[in-house]
Amino acid sequence: MPAEAAEPVMIPPDLWQRPEMLDALKKRNIGQVFRLIRQYAGVSQTRIGIAVNLSQGKVSEIMRGSAQVTALDVFERIADGLRMPDPARLALGLAPRSSGRTQIIEAASSRRAIPSRDGMPASQLLSVEGVVIGPRPTDDLWDVDLLTLAWVVGRLDARMDRRTMLLLAAGMTAETAASIADPWERLSRALRGPQMLDDDTIERLEARTIGFHRLEYVMPARAIYQGLTTHINELSTLLQSGPPERYRRRLAATAGEAATLASWIAWDLKQPAQSASFERVAALAAEESGHRVIQACTYAYRSYAVNGPEAVEHIRRAQQFLPAEGDDATRAWLLAREAEELASLGDGQAVELLQRAEEAHTRARPHRERAWTRFLDAGRMAAFQLSTYVRLGDEQHVTEAGQAALAALGQDEDQKRVSVVYADIAQAQLQIGDVTEGVAYARRALEAAQRTESTWGMQHLAKVEKALAARPDQAARELLGDIRATRRALGPSPA
Repeated sequence: MPAEAAEPVMIPPDLWQRPEMLDALKKRNIGQVFRLIRQYAGVSQTRIGIAVNLSQGKVSEIMRGSAQVTALDVFERIADGLRMPDPARLALGLAPRSSGRTQIIEAASSRRAIPSRDGMPASQLLSVEGVVIGPRPTDDLWDVDLLTLAWVVGRLDARMDRRTMLLLAAGMTAETAASIADPWERLSRALRGPQMLDDDTIERLEARTIGFHRLEYVMPARAIYQGLTTHINELSTLLQSGPPERYRRRLAATAGEAATLASWIAWDLKQPAQSASFERVAALAAEESGHRVIQACTYAYRSYAVNGPEAVEHIRRAQQFLPAEGDDATRAWLLAREAEELASLGDGQAVELLQRAEEAHTRARPHRERAWTRFLDAGRMAAFQLSTYVRLGDEQHVTEAGQAALAALGQDEDQKRVSVVYADIAQAQLQIGDVTEGVAYARRALEAAQRTESTWGMQHLAKVEKALAARPDQAARELLGDIRATRRALGPSPA
């Protein structure tokens, strides 16, 4: 091998900013990326292959178009090998490499605000540094374009922890947003008439719906509600424009998936009327698209707004919309929810339902089924087990499930799940008389619920709240006061 072949590939920084390069990255056309690198940087196929860990023959096939790159790990390897800057990585649909407190502070200090497309100043939607590394002055908020962020997160469509998602938001500067603004230019053209609608536009809208579902795991409801409703309005405009039938069904399906999330978020924001309206939209979209399972999601979300027999009724109604085969992630979710609610009624059938939920989960492909099923990983299933056994008062299984749920919680896990898991562990500890541990876990649960303004987390703290009311010790009284103050700050339950 010639000595120069092993040298690092040096690519002029301005090459990544050329329109043809950005277009190739956004289309994930790696052959065109390689051709541009060879044309403008004079890099041979051999050197490209060494940099990205591909053979020269494979690089040649990709450049000729006889081979395509489709695997996420290969895109990552290519981006790393070519030392792509973050704007180029974002255009390719990958997370930025920059990380850590320094990068967030540098991004925030640049003060280059992205104009909000949501009808609300973007600075009111999310403070990235405040969420990642704690509170900071209110006049130093980081502006985030929620529509663009949701599209990028949905396009990546791979498991990301909370910190990665928020670092992605922190990297969304005006410059990088401009480099991926093409989707919204395309959408604007599509809105002017059905003849401009194409598969690329539909795929981008579908990715954005997925992105909003994923952002809901890590961001407060109020932070994404306005952006989500803007997204739904754009879908509505396209549907009203009379698109071809092959596009209409896909638009209706992604509108229904977005509407189910909007209904859930409106409920979380104590807006029951808006929640009910979005439920009706989801039902219409389910009928129009032929995807009846959308209504299964709607009823599953509705089950969180009530308790006991009424919750079980909603869950069983949801199960009626499942197909005979397939949609196993949604099936597993509904079975686990039914187990939770039956356990709260003291019904031992909950254990059998948990087993059936696990069986369905082993068959499921949550990241490939529905926009709302991305959350259902092994950690969430462990959390369902913990919640069920806590409600049944099964101390032996609570210990096992609690250990599994804790093991599944990473340092940067989504805080809504954290609040639920810690609340359930706190309840279990209080049930067995370990007040010190119970108070400690309840405090962690409350902090996580406060951070995400999670009504869901506060619901799981309700029984902890009752147990604490009977405790005379100072730590329990202080925690009880903090829980009640948080509940007042979040407002009364919409249920």
